Amino acid sequence: MEKSNIFDKIPSDLTDEAFEQIGGNAKILIERIVSKAHVTPEGQWYDQDRSEWVMVLQGEAKLQFEQGELVHLQAGEHLDIPAHCKHRVAWTSTETETLWLAVHY
Repeated sequence: MEKSNIFDKIPSDLTDEAFEQIGGNAKILIERIVSKAHVTPEGQWYDQDRSEWVMVLQGEAKLQFEQGELVHLQAGEHLDIPAHCKHRVAWTSTETETLWLAVHY
């Protein structure tokens, strides 16, 4: 087995958000997401077939839900998003990378 650190190898080029699968199987996807000043394009919503649990490990972000609720997540805070709950990333920190841990189940 090879160990790794979720804080290692942060991409220097974050023109696009970085998505990296770090674990899982056929039923569960565990990924690291790195954002910096990224947002979901206006009018676009994530509508996922699976539920998603997300935690901000570093930085901060705001998630907007279709019903208008805006949730501000800071380091250490997490949220469970049910399947087909339409949401978008409304803001991520411009000062530092926002490092997410996401579990799709």
